[in-house]
Order: sequence, then C-alpha cells, then structure tokens
Amino acid sequence: MRLEKAWFLAHGAETPEELPQAGWREVRLPHQWTLEGLEAEVGWYRLELPALGPRRFLRSWGDYYQEAWLNGVYLGRHEGYFFPWLLELPNGGELLLRVAAPKEPLGQWPRFKRQIKGVFGQHDCRPGGTTERGQERGTGGLWGGVEVWVREEVALLGLTHRLLPRPGGWRLWVRLWVDAPRPFREEVALRILPENFSGEALERRLILEGEEGRGWQEVVWDLPGMPLWEVWERGFPHLFRLEAGLLGASLSVPLGFRTVELDGEGWLLLNGRRLFLRGTNIIPTQWLAGYSEALAQKDVALLKEANLNAVRVHAHVTHPAFYRACDQEGILVWQDFPLQWGYAPDEAFAQEALRQARAMVEVLGAHPSLYLWCAQNEPTHNRHTLGPLLSAALRAEDPTRPVREASDFREHSYPGWYWGHLRDFLALPGAPLPSEFGAQALPRAELLRRVLGEAAWPPRWEVYAYHNFQPHETFRVAGVEVGESLEAFVESSQAYQARLLEFAIHAYRRAKGKVVGYFQFMFVEPWEGITWAVLDVERVPKKGFHALKAASSPILLSLVPFRERLEVGGPPFMEAWLVNDLPRPLRLRVALWLEGEARLDLWQGELNLGAGEALRFFHLMEAWEAPLEVQAALAPVQEALRRLPPGAYRLVGEAWEGERLWSRHEVALTYLPPLLPQGVAW
Repeated sequence: MRLEKAWFLAHGAETPEELPQAGWREVRLPHQWTLEGLEAEVGWYRLELPALGPRRFLRSWGDYYQEAWLNGVYLGRHEGYFFPWLLELPNGGELLLRVAAPKEPLGQWPRFKRQIKGVFGQHDCRPGGTTERGQERGTGGLWGGVEVWVREEVALLGLTHRLLPRPGGWRLWVRLWVDAPRPFREEVALRILPENFSGEALERRLILEGEEGRGWQEVVWDLPGMPLWEVWERGFPHLFRLEAGLLGASLSVPLGFRTVELDGEGWLLLNGRRLFLRGTNIIPTQWLAGYSEALAQKDVALLKEANLNAVRVHAHVTHPAFYRACDQEGILVWQDFPLQWGYAPDEAFAQEALRQARAMVEVLGAHPSLYLWCAQNEPTHNRHTLGPLLSAALRAEDPTRPVREASDFREHSYPGWYWGHLRDFLALPGAPLPSEFGAQALPRAELLRRVLGEAAWPPRWEVYAYHNFQPHETFRVAGVEVGESLEAFVESSQAYQARLLEFAIHAYRRAKGKVVGYFQFMFVEPWEGITWAVLDVERVPKKGFHALKAASSPILLSLVPFRERLEVGGPPFMEAWLVNDLPRPLRLRVALWLEGEARLDLWQGELNLGAGEALRFFHLMEAWEAPLEVQAALAPVQEALRRLPPGAYRLVGEAWEGERLWSRHEVALTYLPPLLPQGVAW
C-alpha cells in the first residue's frame, strides 16, 4: 500500500516532544521541501497507519537520515538516500518520520564529507556550484514516498538475482530476502514473464526451507536458451520480469538475458561481441521527487535520438524510473556509486560506504541495462583507500559485471575548456575510454531571462556564477564573445560547444581500436543552471545536442580538412573516413562536394565497409603518391579548385545505404586569394 499524503512540518526538533502543534500542512508524497522553496535541513512527516495483517513493514525513501516514532515509541534510525528503509511496525497508529538532510559544516565540507550523496552533496552542476553556497537548495525529504507492506508470519521482503551463462542456456541464481519468526517450510512460486514482447511464461514451484531470522534464501534455476537483451542498434532488448510469490505476497524485478565483460584491450563485450560505446553522462534531476516515469521515458528517447547506446549515471543513484526506461529501450548504464571528490578518511566512514555499496547492488543489480559499477568519481585523497575497498566489495556482491575503482581525472579530457585548444583532441586524451569531455553552453535566451530576471542582460556575473557559469573558461580558454545582446551571447556559446563536441567525437571515432568508446559530459541540465549539458532543464536542445547526434551516428562519415583557411586551388580535405559500429558489413554510396556560390563535386563512389570497421578511404599524401592514371583522374577537380572565387565555402559529405542517409558531415572552409603564381599544382 503506497501512501499518497502526509502532514508535514519543517522544524529542527530532535524529538516529537519538541514539536509544536500548529503549522502542520498536508503534502502529497513523494515530497522534497526545496521544491516548495523551503531552505530547511529537517522535516517531520506525520502519517496515520492502519493495523492491517499479521505483520506490517514500513518502506520509505528519504534523504538523508530518517528516524521513526510510532505512537510515541522510538523505532530506529536509517542512513542513506537511494535505498529504502525497511522497518517492521509493531501495530498501527500515528507514525512520525524525522527526515534530516543537514548541511555539512565548512571544513568537513567539501573535502571531508560524510554524507554519501554524490552530486546531491557537492558538484559544479548543482545550485551554488563549488562555492561556499554549494549546499543551498538541498535535497531533503521523502523523495520516493512511503509504502506499507502487509505480510503473513513468514514475510517475503526482497527479491533479486544473478545471471550466469551455461552450455545451452542460463543458470538463474534467485535470491529471496525472507523474515521469519520461526523455522519455516513454505512453497514459493517463481515465474518469468515477457515484459516488452510476446512470448511464453516460465513457471516453477518449490519448497523453501529456512531458519528463524531475516536473511537471504537462494534458489538455482537452470533455463534453456532465451531471447537476448541487446542494445537498440544491434537488436531488440528482450526484457522479462521475474516474479516470486510466498504466502500471498509477491515481488518482481526485471530480468534480461545477456552477458557483459571486458576483453584484454578494454573493449566491452556484450553477448560476446565487441561494442563501441557512444555515451554521455547524465544527472536527470537535482530533486528526485520531481522526476516521473514520463520524464524518464522522454530522457531515454532523447538518448536514442542522439544515437547513443550507453549512459553514465554520474556520481549518484538516480530515480528508479530511469533504469526501467533504459531496460525497456536497450540503453546500457554505467553506474557510479555516489562518491564525488573528497570524503572523511576514517574507518567509520569506510564502513558506512561498504554498507551502502552493497545496498546499491541489491537495489539496482537486477537491471539488465546496467553493465558496470564504478566506486568513485574524481577521488582526491581517498583514491587509493576507498577505491580498492569498495571495488572489492562490489565484485564480491556481483561477480557478473565489470567493476572500476574510479573514474579518474586522467580520463576526463577537457582540452578547449580547462586547458589547451580543441585541436588537442587529436592526441586522444583520456583514451582508451574518455569518460568526460565537453564545454559549457548557455541555454536559450528566453529561459535565461525567465530564470535570471534582470541579471540575465546585461549579465550580472555573480548570479551567472551561482548558476554554474564559468567565465574564465568561457572567455579566456574558449574565446566565446559576449556580443551585443543576450541572443548573440547564447549563439556564440552554443556554437562553440557544438564545434568542440563534433571535433572531439570525430577524432575519437576515427581512432577506433585505440579508443573503445566515449562518454560526453553531459546530457541534460539537472536544474536551472548554465552547464556542459546539451539539453536545457526543460529538454530543449542546444546546438551541441545536434552535434552530438550527428557525430554519434552508428555509421559516421568524417572529413578532415587540409586547413580551414587556404588559398584558392588548395585541397579542401586531408583525409576522409567511414566508421561502422554495426555488427554487419555495408555497401555505402559516398559523395563529397564543396558548396559556395555553386556546387563543386569532388568525389563520389561506392565503398564496402566491414562490420565494426573504421576505414580511411582517402588520404591526400597517398593521392600525391598514387600512379599517374589516378592523378590524371584528379586533374579536373584540381583545375576547378584553381578557378574558385575566394570566399566562404562548406565541405560536405554524405554516406547512403540504399535510400537511407546514415551520415552527413560539413566543414566550414575559407578560400583566400592565391599568394603563389597561378598554375602551381597541389
């Protein structure tokens, strides 16, 4: 039974006796008080619970500490935001829940944090960013709501599984969390049902025996070959649901038949075949109570529209709806444990992190979309203490998935933003798997005016900074111009982000093999910020979204210009590539041309492209060294280039398979009047 409403009071009281009688108001659950404009650290919830069934269990999701009193009797305390508190209720009556999300004291925050909240506790994409105001607009509240479970004497409280391949089929390791006040012998019914396709259900009944107490009971179920869960571009994500029933109570979790592992070169093997990861980082929202199934489905649809097959849930555990949508649609999930930068170095914190890491596996481990666990994001002084400890615990809890100790600074490549120039992407920083790169871009002007008010234009930089804007990187590194209007500023900012993402992704994809995938930073703004996202908080695309989408096409045509500014008669491109991420060969029709005052055709023909191949089909140096008959074929194009009038042009290429346009790439060029005498050939 899910409770829809509660009485709420924002008050710092430690016990019910300190609470006032007045000031309570009815709220809908789920609930986070910041969404109502309250800047509080403690909230109290009052609920009336019926006395139903032989046994009752409270299941509540709160951020970050919870304490409970039933009819004035203290029941206990819970720590951790992303997994539910499961608490037995001795009877019905008035339940008081104290939910606390206190600001951590300066000195402890930001380097020695104790709350395991990841980006919800400290990040440069939350209100206030990395300034001393970075804990404002907190995340406290019953973000996931409250349920009351009614159970018989022997109570089924949890269900998960591990899946292992075996010759000719699968071995399903079912784990049931059972609470019994006595030794028991009861029948359990297991079912496997197709979730997103038509098919037969599988059933099994067996006798489960156990001792008094609360613990995991395990069942091994050998199954035949089953339809596979695949990423959307390689097949269909066949999704099942595993159900378990015990004494009238039932639970269900997702189930997908697939294998994931890493080979010796760092490639992800999905169902035994290499997959080039085209991904992004995501923080769908700063306040989980405001997220929904519909918004999760929209976000995953936008991931697919952007031609991405993977997403990294960045330094937090997000809303359950997001994982369900990835399961349904065939998007792989890299899951971070909620550790962001520095934390307390003592044994007590390490012990609590271990407990919560194990809880993360139990909460999320059934999702077939989830392919990797990562223990920390950008750790500082904890890198070689927490990382090995937590990764060992994750491997022990889940031997079926790869585990990483950390996503380190060295694989977060930010040329053109924090350092260097975007051309530095040609050196493949972060390879073989860059897990962050990108640049900030302003959202649309209309949204900025609505959010920032008079501070939007002319810009009040202290307000921009609170909303995560980075002026040094924008103006000094990226060279973005403010311009004469807010619209011009937005245009310049978004154009730079789009150019950087296109350049970086093309460089990484041409180096396929040395690079096994990428995760751009990041996909959507989690609040009304000015961040690295390619979608604003209302899911309106910036120019960077379209650049990410085009550069992430499963079939990519990539053109490398000889120079962006060159003399009339000069060669427009140095290299031309085709990249295939599909597991099948293709025959593609390719055309390259210059667009200016008129169109000049440069090359066209058909090319065979192998499964998973990255093919360089033109290189200028090779053309210079080609046999005379090949050079003779290029002569008409060379002559036409010498006759070009100076000006702005676009180098354009398209790759077609039949009637399907897979990829179009455009590069802006400027032809200048020649300095050399006419007639000098290239």
